[in-house]
Amino acid sequence: MRRLQFVSAFLLVLISSVAYASAIEFHNGNFNSAKNRANLEGKMLLVDFYASWCVPCKWMDETTFSDPSVIKKINQDYVSVKVNIDDFDGYALKEHYGVKVLPTVLIFNNEGKIIERIEETLPPSKMNMVLDKNKMNHSQIVHKPNISPEKLSYVAPRTSNVGAKKERAARYKLQLGVFSNYESTLKYYRNIKKSVDQPIIILHDYKGDNTIYRVLTGNFKNTIEAEIYKTDLKRNFNIDSNLYY
Repeated sequence: MRRLQFVSAFLLVLISSVAYASAIEFHNGNFNSAKNRANLEGKMLLVDFYASWCVPCKWMDETTFSDPSVIKKINQDYVSVKVNIDDFDGYALKEHYGVKVLPTVLIFNNEGKIIERIEETLPPSKMNMVLDKNKMNHSQIVHKPNISPEKLSYVAPRTSNVGAKKERAARYKLQLGVFSNYESTLKYYRNIKKSVDQPIIILHDYKGDNTIYRVLTGNFKNTIEAEIYKTDLKRNFNIDSNLYY
């Protein structure tokens, strides 16, 4: 009987451990209480700024923040909290910390100092690198924001002594679709990712006063590479696309 009770207790602990590791334990409280908890526990604070209409934020939740290795590292080394910028307190925090794009993740050390600002959609592999690095990191790091390619600033390559022309570094993508709401965008993304073997991003953009969502794929060096992949998508999967850069 005792052995049966021991086995039952062991299975209960095992099940609890699995459940614990199956999701990130986001702090059930506001930013200040999460900050105080991080200080008391000697952990870093991870703050995820999001909005219900943000498609890249939903992608992060479904992929990056659902990855077992990411979950384990965040639960072990960080106090994590989500901040909805559409809430009153969330909006105030957004303004205070200068959050301009979504998703934005801020990482604080246990003394409350920002040591990293991430303004891009990170896949699990890159998020793991960030989490590992910050275990021993005490300096401030800023990642490039998720902005439209046409707004990127280009750095001219070095020129030779004979005065070679400066060339703009360009990367080309294919636009797979444009949508007016995130539900349709997310549905299309889930369907298309089964066929497209290139990285897919969802770009939150504007057309006049209206918000639009562009589904883009690829990171091609030139138009020839992009056109070849465009032809393959049409021939193999009947997917129409347009060059976007």
